[in-house]
Amino acid sequence: MARAHHGDAAHFDEWAATYDRSRGQFLFGRIHRRVIAALATGRAAPRSIADIGCGTGRLLEVLHRHLPEAVLVGIDASAPMIEVARHRFEGEPRVRLEVAGADHLPLDDASVDVVTTTMSFHHWEHQDASLREVARVLAPGGRLVLADVLGIGFFGRLIRPRGRRHGAGYRDQAELAQLLRDAGFSSWRRRRIWPTVPIFVVEARRPARP
Repeated sequence: MARAHHGDAAHFDEWAATYDRSRGQFLFGRIHRRVIAALATGRAAPRSIADIGCGTGRLLEVLHRHLPEAVLVGIDASAPMIEVARHRFEGEPRVRLEVAGADHLPLDDASVDVVTTTMSFHHWEHQDASLREVARVLAPGGRLVLADVLGIGFFGRLIRPRGRRHGAGYRDQAELAQLLRDAGFSSWRRRRIWPTVPIFVVEARRPARP
């Protein structure tokens, strides 16, 4: 079977066994709280959520706790990461886990209310095709909540060249806006998580039916 497109998948394969003990996990806790806060601003609690680049399932665990009625789908290009996540959610019927790249999502058209992705977007090799896939699987009026490093501000501009070594890397404001527009999103906004660190939560919406 062909390898799912993901610029750093081999690295994450090797990292899976120790990922949950890595030093950066405290950072993800704060990011996850911002994602949950963004979801709470919706008109109604989402009934179905797909988390792309779910890794070992840390955000899914938070979503599972905060949204007890929602069906959750975790998708990651790294099979070992998904295997760790399967152990985490063993016997939990509300959570489905799949090995796939962001540019070929194993989901039906208009099948989820929300797509989340945290610190994964800059790894995607085909960001344009992947965002089109996100728009495809979102129900009309559905939302993308994307948390990632962006090439915005002084530090964001410094890391942009570094990001080019895996996939498209860190996008600036104009590039991200164009990608979202081309994928069919009708509106979006971004909020910085830290005052100086260029990590943002971006919310984008698929148009509702006329």
